[in-house]
Amino acid sequence: MTHNLGDLPREEREKVNVDLAASSVAYRERLNLPVIAEQVEREKPEHLREYFRQRVMHYRDVSKSLPRGTDPLYQKMAEDNGRR
Repeated sequence: MTHNLGDLPREEREKVNVDLAASSVAYRERLNLPVIAEQVEREKPEHLREYFRQRVMHYRDVSKSLPRGTDPLYQKMAEDNGRR
């Protein structure tokens, strides 16, 4: 097995890109950053849009167990970064 994604077949590379986009949507939603999932979905190949929706649902479920953008952890990080 190779770790070089460029060596994967085209279909697999497309799925990796769609999965990355889906995780990005869930991440931005979790941190209350602007994102429109439907717009991102429209940018993906039509035959992978259902896969995109499934992955977004998966990452949204995973996000429920992670801190939100308003979590004190992120507030402290923002304050610490502002002091530098």
